[in-house]
Amino acid sequence: MALTFLPDDLVIESSASITDLPTFHAELRDWEDNPVAVIFPVTHTYKVIDLGGGAFFPAVALINGWRLRFPTAGTYIIKGNLSGTVLLTPGVALERQTSAAFTTTSISGGSGPTPAEIADAVWNKVLP
Repeated sequence: MALTFLPDDLVIESSASITDLPTFHAELRDWEDNPVAVIFPVTHTYKVIDLGGGAFFPAVALINGWRLRFPTAGTYIIKGNLSGTVLLTPGVALERQTSAAFTTTSISGGSGPTPAEIADAVWNKVLP
């Protein structure tokens, strides 16, 4: 994924689907660390909620008026919990796939969390 920043318009353009929110977050932070970006508002917030058992919930929220745009016609996917304004471009179809867990890991020969344990962890983190 290649990102182009149009800071005068507060627009982030992506040339590809966004299927890895931690990588998207890292690319946004890299741009914010650029000397050119210092005078512009922060692009986003990032939060990771540990669900236990190797699963976590990454969330990115575009803030301070920043918007996302896919400038080239095509079908794009946003996988994960990305909130914020997406500017529609003619010919762009967008599918959002939101999930509670980004990844679940297990050790060969060991045991990982059951679906019920993952669901309980999600509910325990979401509900006070």
